[in-house]
Amino acid sequence: MSQLGVECISKIKDGDAIAFQELFYAYKDALFGYACKLCRSPEMAEEAVQEVFMKVWINRQQLDPSLSIRAYLHTAVRHCIFNILKKAALDANLRQSVFHHQPLAANTTEDAVYAADLQRVKSRVLDMLPPQRKLIFCLSRIEGLSHEEIALRLGISKNTVKDQIVKASRFLRQQIEHLAIFLFVYFFL
Repeated sequence: MSQLGVECISKIKDGDAIAFQELFYAYKDALFGYACKLCRSPEMAEEAVQEVFMKVWINRQQLDPSLSIRAYLHTAVRHCIFNILKKAALDANLRQSVFHHQPLAANTTEDAVYAADLQRVKSRVLDMLPPQRKLIFCLSRIEGLSHEEIALRLGISKNTVKDQIVKASRFLRQQIEHLAIFLFVYFFL
């Protein structure tokens, strides 16, 4: 991987597409490998690298030629992957995509322990919700009932159901983000 000089970064800052192309080809493979190492999904890694380069081009005016572009790009890729993984924890389709690409582990005992630990953490976080909110959230997200079905079953309005799901989702997202940050720091730093 080549180190691009201050002059090249200055040209990019001034809108030089050829200099940007040099930057892209100099770093794309290393960034892709780094992203794959973080998320273990080639598709997600490619998406992250493309997003980072797109943001570099869009925000090129803010580039500082005196700073390390290599460190900047690696940090941007790490943050992008981290954001994708946080979204994956909250989005069922994306979560399925992420977990689908994870390599199979050889140690099934260790996997069982991790799965049991994860289930305990999920249960504890859900138990932190008020009982009615927990019930509404579980009916919606676990049993897959619509807001209308939940409202009819519990004898409450659809707006109440929606409000409780929004509050539960916000709370769970905050708890998961705190846990994700802890795990990220623990395993990757």
